Amino acid sequence: MGKVFGFGLSMLFLAVASLATIPAMVAASGPAAWGMIAAGQAIGSIAAVGIAYGWELSGPAVIARADAEGRLREYVESVICKLILCLPIAGVAFGLAWLIGRDLALFAGVGALSTASIGLTSSWFFVGRARPFALLLCETLPRVTGTAVGIVFMLAGSSALIGVLWQLAGMLAAFVVSFCWIVRPWRMHALRAVRRRPISAVFWAQRNGLATSITTATYGAAPIAIVTIFAPGVQPIYAVLDKVQRQVNVGLSPLTAVIQGWVPRAPRGRLPVRVRQAISFSVVFGVILSVGMFIVAPELIGWLGSGQIHPSPLALALMSAITGMVVIESTVSKACLSALGRLDVAARATVTGLIVGLPLVALGAVLWGAEGALAGIISGLTVRLGIEIISLARSGLFTREDAGSSTMQVEES
Repeated sequence: MGKVFGFGLSMLFLAVASLATIPAMVAASGPAAWGMIAAGQAIGSIAAVGIAYGWELSGPAVIARADAEGRLREYVESVICKLILCLPIAGVAFGLAWLIGRDLALFAGVGALSTASIGLTSSWFFVGRARPFALLLCETLPRVTGTAVGIVFMLAGSSALIGVLWQLAGMLAAFVVSFCWIVRPWRMHALRAVRRRPISAVFWAQRNGLATSITTATYGAAPIAIVTIFAPGVQPIYAVLDKVQRQVNVGLSPLTAVIQGWVPRAPRGRLPVRVRQAISFSVVFGVILSVGMFIVAPELIGWLGSGQIHPSPLALALMSAITGMVVIESTVSKACLSALGRLDVAARATVTGLIVGLPLVALGAVLWGAEGALAGIISGLTVRLGIEIISLARSGLFTREDAGSSTMQVEES
């Protein structure tokens, strides 16, 4: 429970700080500027996954199983890859956000850069090591401090751009502090002793984790860009609903993080049992979360939108359902399929859900506004989760107690 509390504290601080920026940005530069920042952040979230290159998904299990040298090698290889990818990917994200930003292009572009920097995160390492308080000190506090300073500037009369730039500064500071804590550069003899793989081999080894992560991020981020293009009139409403759903899931990510470490640490012969337990828990929790979200959503949205944004009850219900479904799907893909070595299933399911869902988001936004866009997201999530569960069911994981045969069938399916 201490680890759950520690990870929960980190994510709670990040979620609260991020949500607190919304009314400050709306008050500083207006709903339209805030909407474009949110659109840019959505594009930046895809860029962040490209920079992270799959370590958020595959990394915790690798770190949990590795010895000291293996952990250091994995982290150093990840840093090298991220630094290679960072500037070109962030530059493309800035350009795309600028294009959709129209008269508020700078707001969208800076929002994209700020969120893209999250790809430099080392949280996956701390999750794999089960070190929640190191995560709190090295990454959460610098990020929250940057966000808090930005809010102070905006409340003092600065533009929302200043708030976004301070968020970027906080993330860069977190990257530096985490690197120093993990690598301890003053002990270079240990770093030189690590035998690293060729960078091309590292990139290739991460392909399944990257494919799953990038399509997941695309499915989460593309809808707001679609709404911005096809239904700009409802974009501020959709932006707030999207932001709330995403930040609540960020705040709850400690649960997924703990399960990510708990499932692969199963004693010999108990992995299928832990997979079933993890899925059962996530379903129950997801349903309770959806109901709770619907109850508190009206007051929460009213505060975040500074009383200027008023979504319908149907939109709030759909947003609440998405929040619960994301928790369930994250557990299935990040904890269960990852532990079973079946990220290829997660990748196929994510791509299929994206192909089905995004056209429905565009069609729904044009025909029914924010409600239609949210319904399109639910359709894609349903397809994605269905494929993952069916794959596990076909392996016999839900019907057999024999761990060895179940695990083998999942790996061969």
